[in-house]
Amino acid sequence: LGIEYDPDMVALSKRNAEKAGVSRLAEFVKADIFSSDLSRATVITMFLLQELNLKLRPAILSMKPGTRIVSNTFTMDDWMHDEIADLDCGQYCTARLWIVPAKVEGVWQSARGALSLQQTFQFVSGTLGTMPISNGRLRGTRISFAAGTVEYSGNVSGSVMEGRFRSAAGSGTWSARR
Repeated sequence: LGIEYDPDMVALSKRNAEKAGVSRLAEFVKADIFSSDLSRATVITMFLLQELNLKLRPAILSMKPGTRIVSNTFTMDDWMHDEIADLDCGQYCTARLWIVPAKVEGVWQSARGALSLQQTFQFVSGTLGTMPISNGRLRGTRISFAAGTVEYSGNVSGSVMEGRFRSAAGSGTWSARR
């Protein structure tokens, strides 16, 4: 779904989709992105000034975890991008990628004790039992962190996290529930 405020750009997009043979897969509408329902999107590309990105950010963060956001040049202020690509093409040649993170902040119960998480966008900190967490990161629904010398990775699905752990002593599975 392409949302564009300029009707000439909507018409151009429709023509280009037809020419590429993908018009049955793509829909383009003239609308205001700030009042549009973005909940069906899996990828959002935008070329908006930073202040407009920030205005759109609350709606983006409420989208399904794993939704990819690509911005030409402009940032989302304190929400650090997950990836960046710079092209040598002159002006406006930086692509920034964000992946909407799952919401994990709070206390989760696991066999190793309470997993207490604080979250700032895709970065996670906290404790597992009494052990501080380091290198906590989310990439959509994928979570990874270390507690002491044990590395955890897994997937978040609603009120359940599960995955694998590994350390010098061995590896296995883990899970946690809200």
